[in-house]
Amino acid sequence: MSSNLRRVVTALLAAPVVVGMAYLGGWLFAALVALIGILGQRELYLMAQRVGARPHHVGGFVLGVLVVAIFLRPALWAVGATALLLFVVAAPLLLPQDQFLVSFTVTIAGIVYPTALLGSLVWLREVRSATVTDIDAFWLVLLVLLLVWATDIAAYYVGRAFGARPLAPTISPNKTWEGTLGGVGAAVLMGLLLKMTVLDLLSWPHVGALVGIGGGVSQLGDLLESTLKRSTNVDDSSQLLPGHGGMLDRFDAMAVAAPLMVLYLHLVAGIF
Repeated sequence: MSSNLRRVVTALLAAPVVVGMAYLGGWLFAALVALIGILGQRELYLMAQRVGARPHHVGGFVLGVLVVAIFLRPALWAVGATALLLFVVAAPLLLPQDQFLVSFTVTIAGIVYPTALLGSLVWLREVRSATVTDIDAFWLVLLVLLLVWATDIAAYYVGRAFGARPLAPTISPNKTWEGTLGGVGAAVLMGLLLKMTVLDLLSWPHVGALVGIGGGVSQLGDLLESTLKRSTNVDDSSQLLPGHGGMLDRFDAMAVAAPLMVLYLHLVAGIF
C-alpha cells in the first residue's frame, strides 16, 4: 500500500471516531482528547530525550490527564493544582540532577503542548449558556475540527500538485506558498458551507475570524512541530498513524488553532 493510500485510509477510519466521540461528549470525548494528548506528549518527550533531556513521563502524563479532566469538570481544579504543586516539590528527587533544568522544563512543556491545548476542545464541547445548547456545542467543536482538517488536507495536496515557492525552506522544505493558499481556500469553503447549514449561532464576521484562525494560524502550528522535529533530527514524531506519522504530526495544527478559536468564541464572540 502506498504512503498516500495509507494516509487516506487512516484518515477515513479515524475521523468518524473523533467526530462520533465529539457528538457523544462528556467523559468519552474527554478520554479521547486525553489519549491523543498523552500520545503526543510521549512523542515530544521521546524527541527531547534525543537531545539530552530526561523528562518524567509518568508525572507529565498524570498532570496532562488532570488538565483535560479540569476542562470537563472545573471543580477538579484544586486536585490538579495540588498534583502540580506536589510534582514541583518532588521534582528534585524525580529528575536527574545533571539535566534538571531542561528535563523539568520539557516535562511541564509537554503538559501544555499538546495536551492542555487540545483539552480546550473538551471545554468547548461542555459549553452551555442561554444561547448554546448541547447540539450547538457539538457544531462548534465540529467547526474547529473541520476547519483545521480541511486546511491540512488541501495544503498537503495542493502543495504536492502545484507547489513551487517554498514557504519556510529552513524549517520545512516541502511546505509551499501554493499549499498554504490552498489550505486557506479550503477553510473559506468549509466555513461558508457550515455557516449556510448549521451555524446560525454565529454571525458572518465571527465565522470569518474563525476561518482566519483555522485556515491561517493553524498552519503555523505545523511549522512549530516541524521546528521541534528538525531540532531533534527526526522526520516524524512516531510511526503510530500509517501515512501520517505520529499523533503530534496529525494534531500539531489543531493544538495551536483549537485553543485560539475557543478563546475567540469566549472573549470576542461572547457566546459563553
